Amino acid sequence: MRIFLAVFPPEAVQGAVFAAAGALKRAGDGVSWVKRENLHYTLRFMGELGADGARRVGEAADVAAAGAAFTAALGPLGAFPNARRARVLWAGMTEGAERLTALARALEAALVRNGFDQADHPFSAHLTIGRVRDPRADWTERLEAVRVDPAAARFTVDRMCVMESRLSPKGSTYTVRHEARLSGG
Repeated sequence: MRIFLAVFPPEAVQGAVFAAAGALKRAGDGVSWVKRENLHYTLRFMGELGADGARRVGEAADVAAAGAAFTAALGPLGAFPNARRARVLWAGMTEGAERLTALARALEAALVRNGFDQADHPFSAHLTIGRVRDPRADWTERLEAVRVDPAAARFTVDRMCVMESRLSPKGSTYTVRHEARLSGG
């Protein structure tokens, strides 16, 4: 199974991000937009694992979840590698990024202790909203003009999920395989 670990904002926050993504959309923009219910912060992508590997990932998540729940808030929109040659469109964080990064580091350490390889690249707190198929368009003006509604952007990070991802022509379908609740969450 294809496994990743993630934090999912509540539906209201997903809705605020989805509305912002909707304001970015233009016909023929060549973007594969993430479905509302799939909007999440990836803490670590694990790839293909068997049942034992998925179980060990869940154990590592439980260890990493020893920290306290915390408040986070979605922030400005951006792009990787940059707005002029965008490949990935994302929403950042204005609050909680340091705590989310600390959670990702604790998770990484627990995964390594459970026999998994170190991640290939460092964690970056971002929520992917779309993948650009043709990076020739400049997204700078659109990204600067659209904001996530700040009143709907705050949420409590109180759990992380071990997710199974199934790919299909209609997009990815996610199934929760394990949930690790942060203390106080």
